[in-house]
Amino acid sequence: MAEKPAQDRTEEATPKRLEEARERGETAKSAELVSALLLLATMLYFYFAGELFLNNIAGTMTDFYRSIATIDITPGRMPQLARWIFQRGVIIVGPVMMVILLTALLVNILQVGVIFAPKALTPKMARVSPMAGLKKIFSSKGLAELLKGIFKIIVVGMIVYAYVAGRVKDYPFLTYMTPLQIMGEIGGDMFKIVTYAGIALLLMAIADYIYQRWEYRRNLRMTKQEVKDEAKQTEGSPEIKARVRSAMRDLSRNRMMRSVADATVVVTNPVHLAVALQYDEDDEQAAPILVAKGQRKLAERIKEVARENDVPIKESPPLARALYDSAEVGDEIPYAYYQAVAEILAEIYKHDQAAA
Repeated sequence: MAEKPAQDRTEEATPKRLEEARERGETAKSAELVSALLLLATMLYFYFAGELFLNNIAGTMTDFYRSIATIDITPGRMPQLARWIFQRGVIIVGPVMMVILLTALLVNILQVGVIFAPKALTPKMARVSPMAGLKKIFSSKGLAELLKGIFKIIVVGMIVYAYVAGRVKDYPFLTYMTPLQIMGEIGGDMFKIVTYAGIALLLMAIADYIYQRWEYRRNLRMTKQEVKDEAKQTEGSPEIKARVRSAMRDLSRNRMMRSVADATVVVTNPVHLAVALQYDEDDEQAAPILVAKGQRKLAERIKEVARENDVPIKESPPLARALYDSAEVGDEIPYAYYQAVAEILAEIYKHDQAAA
């Protein structure tokens, strides 16, 4: 499907579109942020555990050179030697790798959360196509990545130059130090340079993360038609929903008209409103119930059904308006109108007795 022009995609992505993008493995994240925090986490580890790291290396080297002259390196001893080298390697490198692994995992979770996206694992020819790779390299995004890389090199280079320029006058005095002291001085300078560069890279990575989120949202924007089509898919066609609502209104109106046939009285405006009330005179505790109400054509229909079923119709504009506004179909009338309704019901009962 052809991509819609950017100027047509004016609507923000809906939650459904965002969820579909996550299922495809498309998220807003910055690789620069991961790299910068990995560098700083590694430096932080060496700041607190650097001495232990160097002691482990020195201990391993000492043990190796002490035993190399007394160990016969034969094919039968190779597995034992390999296990020893592996164990020492785990002791030396294991903590560093653990810091790197946990930092990378934590940074990615903080950026995009936990995602299970099997669709992202589906093989696609575009991922291994040389032409697709060339298009990415020479695209606007590829150019932006190139410029970003050049900018990082310039920033890091300026940091290194500024620090070394401030320290170069002290380097001639290194000739008066022992080798161990020289290594300590150079190591300290390297640590500071890498830390300063890591902080600068972190600031750039934060800016890159903000940009990646903005670009991600921009790329997922939708046209007005796409929003309407999605609404139809998730909620149904507006036309169908309108027909369903109309059918429900018709059913409700028909039920209401059947209730009018059993009403005790219909109070009218007399033209604009009609309210049908039902009262069980055998139940002294019950209040009159509003069983139907309507205005204009519906009011005329209520009065028509009332005449067909010999339901009394009483004109009382104030009471009809008050009952219409204060009660819904199926509700008992408010207590404030008991007296007015009781007078109408008493009049009806008196008329029925006289007729009998």
